[in-house]
Amino acid sequence: MYAIEFETDVHNNTIQIPIEYKELEAKHIKVFIVEVKATAKLLPAGFLNPVLISSYRLSDK
Repeated sequence: MYAIEFETDVHNNTIQIPIEYKELEAKHIKVFIVEVKATAKLLPAGFLNPVLISSYRLSDK
């Protein structure tokens, strides 16, 4: 098994495989899809400002 990577657009639920991979025609393949669009959510307000607790002590282990 070997892996290839390329980017393409999906049209009418069809993925066009580039011509340089024509040897894949009529073969059984496994497809792994990663959406390129950024979908990360923003961090909650205050996430980067930790709360300091003066009475907290680390264990001596």
